[in-house]
Amino acid sequence: MMLKGKTAIITGGGTGIGAAVAARFVAEGAKVCIAGRRESVLDETIKSLPKGTAVKCKGDVTDPSDIERIVKTAVEFGGTVNVLINNAGAGAEGSITGTSIEEWRRIVEINLVGPFMLMRAVIPYMQKAGGGSIVNISSLASLRAIPHGNAYCTSKAGLNMMTMQAALDFGGDGIRCNVICPGFIFSEMTEGRFGQVAKDNNIDLNTLMLKVFNDVPARKAGTPDRVAGLCAFFASDDSTYVTGTVIPVDGGLSIMDPFPLCVKNADLSINAEK
Repeated sequence: MMLKGKTAIITGGGTGIGAAVAARFVAEGAKVCIAGRRESVLDETIKSLPKGTAVKCKGDVTDPSDIERIVKTAVEFGGTVNVLINNAGAGAEGSITGTSIEEWRRIVEINLVGPFMLMRAVIPYMQKAGGGSIVNISSLASLRAIPHGNAYCTSKAGLNMMTMQAALDFGGDGIRCNVICPGFIFSEMTEGRFGQVAKDNNIDLNTLMLKVFNDVPARKAGTPDRVAGLCAFFASDDSTYVTGTVIPVDGGLSIMDPFPLCVKNADLSINAEK
C-alpha cells in the first residue's frame, strides 16, 4: 500500500498505460480520478476497479474549462491532488512541409499545452499539501529524431524540458517532476501504427512485430503494466529524492544503433511468406 492516502489524476485513463496506472495505483491504496475524452472506456475502467476507489471525469486536456473540471472532480473526491500523471497524448506523421499548421498545432496542444495547463492547475494544491509528484508520459521519440515525426517528436521533447524546468522551479516546495519515455508499448496508438505500417508494406502484422521485438535487447514487447510500475515508484515516498529525471522504459531499445523507432518507408527486407 505504498500510495495509501494519496489522490491522483490520470489523463488518458481509460485505456492502455492510463488504465494500467489506475489499476496499479488503486492496488497500492490510492484514490484516482481518471480523465479522458471517451466516456465509454472510462466507464469500463471504473467498473474494473474496486467500488469507491476511482472517479471519472470526461474531458479534453486542450480545453481550459475541462482542465478546471478535472481538477475540481479530483479534489472533491480525494480532498486534494498529490499525484498527476499526464498520460493523454496523440501521434501524427509528417515532416515540416508535410504537416499542416492545423495538425501541428493539434498535436502540440494535446502533448504539450494540455500537460502545462494541468501542471499549472495542480501545483498550488501540491504546495498546500507540502509536496507532490508529477509524472509526464513522453516517448523515446522525444530523445532522438525519427522520420516523419516532426510534430510528435517536437511536442514530446518540449514535454521533457518543461518537466525539468518544473522540477527546478518547484523542488523547494517538495514537488517532484519526472518523465517516462516508453518504447514500443502495446496500446491502441501503437497497435494502430504497426497495423498501418504492415498494411503499407504488404507484410503480415505478426511477422513485423516479431522482427521489431527480436531487435529489442530485452527480446520482449512492452506492456502498460511495465510503465505503471515506474509511475507507482515516482508517486510514492520511495522516490522523494528523485526529480528532473528522463527515464526510458523500452527494453533497452534506446541503447541501440540504429534507433528503430520508425519503420515507415523503410526497406524491411521481409518476405511475408517466410
